[in-house]
Amino acid sequence: MKRFAIATLLAAFVCAPSLGWAETPGARSTAVGDTIARQSAVPAPVESRGEADDYAAREAAAPALGAFAGGGGGIYIGGSALVVILLVIIIVILV
Repeated sequence: MKRFAIATLLAAFVCAPSLGWAETPGARSTAVGDTIARQSAVPAPVESRGEADDYAAREAAAPALGAFAGGGGGIYIGGSALVVILLVIIIVILV
C-alpha cells in the first residue's frame, strides 16, 4: 500500500508540468504581437558621481570595516541540501 502511495505521488510530480501546459481543444489563441503595443525603452540617467561620493562617505565613516577578513568558519546548510537529506531519510525509513 505504501509503495502504491509513493508511486502515485511520484507520478503526480512528474505529470504536473505537462498538466500546467495543457490547453483546451478549440480554444481561441491570440498572437502576442496583436495584444502588446511596442514602446521604446528610454534608459534611466546614470548618477555615477553621486554614488561614488556616497560610498566614499560611508567608507570614511567606518574605517574599521576595512580590516574585515572573511572566512570565519562554519558549515552552512541550504534549503536544497536539507530537502535532499530529508528525502533520503524518508526513503530509508519506508524501505
